[in-house]
Parts: sequence; C-alpha cells; structure tokens
Amino acid sequence: MTIRMTPGLLLLVLTFTGEGITRAADKNPGHLKMALVNLKSVYAAGPDAKANETAIQANLKRHTYFIGKLADEGAEFVGFPELSINGYRFNKSMSWLKLDGPEVKVLRDKAIEKGVYVSAGLAEEDADGKHWNTQIVIDPKGQIVGKHHKIWLTAEKGFAEAGNEHKVFDVKGTKMGIAICADGTDRKNLQGLVDGGAKIIYGPHANTTGGTIAGWYRFRAAWGGDKGWIAEMKVHAALHNHAGLYDSAMRPPTEKDANTGWASGSWFIGPDGKTLAQMPTSADRGASKEYVLMFNVPIGK
Repeated sequence: MTIRMTPGLLLLVLTFTGEGITRAADKNPGHLKMALVNLKSVYAAGPDAKANETAIQANLKRHTYFIGKLADEGAEFVGFPELSINGYRFNKSMSWLKLDGPEVKVLRDKAIEKGVYVSAGLAEEDADGKHWNTQIVIDPKGQIVGKHHKIWLTAEKGFAEAGNEHKVFDVKGTKMGIAICADGTDRKNLQGLVDGGAKIIYGPHANTTGGTIAGWYRFRAAWGGDKGWIAEMKVHAALHNHAGLYDSAMRPPTEKDANTGWASGSWFIGPDGKTLAQMPTSADRGASKEYVLMFNVPIGK
C-alpha cells in the first residue's frame, strides 16, 4: 500500500493484523478507565451437575451483559468479584472450571468483541487436577495476561490449594497486581505486589461483614486514609464486592430475589490514601445491591 503525504494531511498510525488494517488509537491516553461490577452470582455448588451448569451459564450471561454495556460507556477494564463465575460457595459437590474451558472462552470472546480487559473469578481446576480460588485478567486480544491464586484461604480450606505468589502483569502499559478478598487483610500481600512493581492493586471480594456496605468499608478501613496502607505504598487501589440483591435498573434475570447476604461496596483509593470514588455507604442490608463504580485511573507516571 502507498500512502501519499501532502501538506496538512493528518498522519494516522496504522497497524496490520491478521484481519486487515486497524487504527491504533488510544482514546484515553494516560489513564485506565476501570469499571468495577458488584455482581450478584448464583451458586454452582449443588448436588445436581446440570443445575450447576445452568447456574454458571446464568452468571456468564450476566457477565457478558455488563461487559457490553460498560464497554459501550467507555470502560477499558471491566472487573467482576471473587468467584463471580461460580458464585462463592465451597463444598464437595461444587463445579470446578478450567482456564482453557468453554466458560472462560465466553469471556475471552467478549473481551475481543468489545476490545476491553476483563477480570473474573472462578473455582479453577488446573492441568494437574489441583483446585484453586483464581482471579484472571483477559486482555482485549482474548489472552489471559494475569492470574492470581488466593493466598489467605477462608471457606476454601479443605477444598482448594493456597497460593503463594505475588505476580504482577501489564494492563495498558501499567503494572497491576491482585489481592483476593482475605489476601487484603495481610499488609504483606499488598507489599509483595508493590515490591513486584504494581502501580494498581485490584481487590475483588466476596465478603459479608453483616451484609452492609458500611460494614465492608469498616472491614477494609486500613487501606484508606492518609496514614493507610495504600498511602504508605503510594499506589492506586480498586476494590469491590459481591452484591446481596439484584438492581432493578440493571436487568435482573429473575423477579425472585432473596438477599444472599453479601455486603456490596466498591472503592477507588489514590496514592495519597484519599477516596477517588466510592459506592454510597449504608447500614441498610437492602442497599447491598448490584452496582457499577467507574473511575478513570491515571497511569504511566
């Protein structure tokens, strides 16, 4: 192909891919627009394998709905909470999923379609048959670029292995690390990520804390404030939780909506410990609904 340059012609940066020529344009330079989804998941942990599969498919449908909606609103990273694909429940009859399986492929395909990063949690069975509480990050090309095995186990004890690594990975040119729920109770886990170069700590949760948003913020209070852990480490943090109830404004899949007890809550914290964005707090269990918190996180500094 020949490109003829004339005075005043705007130069477009082009990249060649297997699918043809695409424009490589960053519409949001110097920032990563992150959307944190407080999802209500149904449990794939009953004695009926078919029912478990139906639950997983329902959860995946919910994931793809939010990915599509939020990507259209400008999100570059769409995050879902701990064990979002399975629903957080550990027992002998729960379903275990593989990273190269069809369930994860649904999210990989959606990440490619919408050109965004996607993070989700699952009960993983690896190639050796070992079980893990895993959070993955998929890039806009559909590749799994980040994976974290939960270190500090709670309800997983006896069902899953404990992770022991503090891996960081690239998201839009900046380094991110993951601390799953209880991992974030031990400052050493956050420090391990920062020591590895993380500039953003992403914290997906499945936490009850009395089933209230206010309770969850108290539970994670050590992260925030000018003397908190995040200020000491001088990084950004993005953390959020499962929801106890559906939100009627977000196309709930059913009208039957029993409160599952999760606290909800989502929070962006800056390197000085100040709150950048936060789901409104409440001591009312009825406020612990599905919620999306979006913030444009500065990167590359």
